[in-house]
Amino acid sequence: KEFTMKKIVIALLAATMALSGASAKKWTNNVGFGFTLPISQIGVDKSGVDDIFQIGYGLEGTYVGIHERGFTVKADLGAGLTASDDVALQGSDSNLGIFYNVAVGAGWTFVHTEKFTLSATGMLGCDVSVFFDSEDDVPAIGETFSTYESVDQICGLAMISAGADVFASYRIKEHFGVFANLSARYLIVGGSSYGTEYTYKKTNGHTATERDSSDGPDLAGKFRIQPTIGIIWNF
Repeated sequence: KEFTMKKIVIALLAATMALSGASAKKWTNNVGFGFTLPISQIGVDKSGVDDIFQIGYGLEGTYVGIHERGFTVKADLGAGLTASDDVALQGSDSNLGIFYNVAVGAGWTFVHTEKFTLSATGMLGCDVSVFFDSEDDVPAIGETFSTYESVDQICGLAMISAGADVFASYRIKEHFGVFANLSARYLIVGGSSYGTEYTYKKTNGHTATERDSSDGPDLAGKFRIQPTIGIIWNF
């Protein structure tokens, strides 16, 4: 009886391990890094003010997790330089700033072979652009001093975004390949802000600063299109 009981226990353990192995869900993890080119147009909720068109140049990191049954999760983070003719801050035809955008989402992988992957995901995130300007020896109005040592200005734009991504990758080696991603976003709602910092020297020789900030017009609508190409690792 003891021998029979041992065989039953061993058989049950083996069956449990086999079932757990059969029911385990395998994920393929993909981490990519590449060059990105976001192109966006932001609507400004203020009469007489044009929409803000931007072109960016930067880098984007991406994670794509693919379940063996096709369910897919995705996260992206992009950052770099952006240029716009519609931000009147730097006193030139084109203003240069920085951008970053982040998004997470889920969807489905329609093709997942040994070499090629094609996925589509719905995404939700945020878009931020910041423009700076700094000038030295700026004339000032007042009796205490005649010029500011420096005047620093900053303009920020932030939007909530929603849309979809189409992602494709091609495996060159066992754990290495290339990828392409196309993001399409509707910029739902957001806001803008403006700030100025004045630095000056008092008559007693001490340096002082004054700061002024205010909210700008609300932002809404329009779009962002962002293609990305790069290299990818899978594990």
